[in-house]
Amino acid sequence: MDALRIALCDDVSTEKELLEQYIRQWADRQSLPVCVRSFSDGQSLLHAMEREAFPIVFLDIQMQGLDGMETARRIRQIDGSAKEAGICFVTGYEDYLAEGYEVEAFRYLIKPVRREKLWEALDSFLRRMQKRKPFWTVETPNGQKRVALSEVLYLEAFGHTCTLHGDTESFTVKLGITAAQEQMTSLGLAMFRCHRSYLVNIARITGIERECAVLETGIRIPVSRKSYEPMNRAFIQYFRNHRNREV
Repeated sequence: MDALRIALCDDVSTEKELLEQYIRQWADRQSLPVCVRSFSDGQSLLHAMEREAFPIVFLDIQMQGLDGMETARRIRQIDGSAKEAGICFVTGYEDYLAEGYEVEAFRYLIKPVRREKLWEALDSFLRRMQKRKPFWTVETPNGQKRVALSEVLYLEAFGHTCTLHGDTESFTVKLGITAAQEQMTSLGLAMFRCHRSYLVNIARITGIERECAVLETGIRIPVSRKSYEPMNRAFIQYFRNHRNREV
């Protein structure tokens, strides 16, 4: 299972450390791998979110420089109409509750944060994530575009961009193949780098031959010699895990 990526943004180190401690305790109870990244200001968080996805963001409202509310507004500009990032405000004041609705925050936690309240918020958001159809919002030459992860077949690299091939369309993504893999993996999609220039969705593979992977559509994707054995193992493990979840 891929790690759930969580961002913490607070200009007080002790507050971030306490939140991270509570999050890791929750993750241990859930047997869920997490990747927690901490930021001291809104600008550094926004810069990171241009390159990587965080399904959950915990934001302090009162920070030096760019405050949490304005940071949340800019996050919504990044993820567009999909509203993909779950924003949870963490603050010592209740005055901003109405503004929280404006950016569709899913929870509002008052400092000092109680562990049980944080766990309850994480449980709620995890249930919400499991129910909704996951999408990936990407930057294209024509602006932002939203694509359902389940429709992704493979990506082909062209310099500093990729062409995403899906069930119904293909289009250019303004990301290198490594960054694209990181973003889709963080959203829970099992993408495998089978070749220097190709990234394939394991869930859409029906078989692996010596020099190519065969997709449900009949398309054959090149597989490099050094990737053949690791890809076979990843393919077997993916469908073994998938079968176990269905039992």
